[in-house]
Amino acid sequence: MIEEKAKVVSVGETEILVSASRTSACAQCSAQDNCGQSAISQWTASKMVDIAVNNPLRLPLVAGDDVIVGIKEQSFIKASLLLYLVPLLAMFLAGVLASTTGLLEGGVVMISFAALLASFWMIKVYSKRMTNKSAQNS
Repeated sequence: MIEEKAKVVSVGETEILVSASRTSACAQCSAQDNCGQSAISQWTASKMVDIAVNNPLRLPLVAGDDVIVGIKEQSFIKASLLLYLVPLLAMFLAGVLASTTGLLEGGVVMISFAALLASFWMIKVYSKRMTNKSAQNS
């Protein structure tokens, strides 16, 4: 389970809005003083992100409470593959298929880009469907 500390911003009937700071693994790294990535992560660490979290147990929370939000590692890996690998494969495969049909380079690029955009749209639809499905199960 990947866990992160967050602060409750608002409480709804079935979900809560929490605010968490972006963190990285740089804080635990021994080379952080000599690394450019560490400087970038420190700059972005000050940024807060608001996340809507389901509250199926209707925990009695109020704004300002500190909570720990968790996500299963398997869910995190699936989401990462969905967001990064699927669009890349869609663009690559569309480019390969388009080039085998004898299209000129511009046509292959346009079809590859269209496949990339279509994959983003399909991921959005799939994500909404999974969100609705999990809301109905809770």
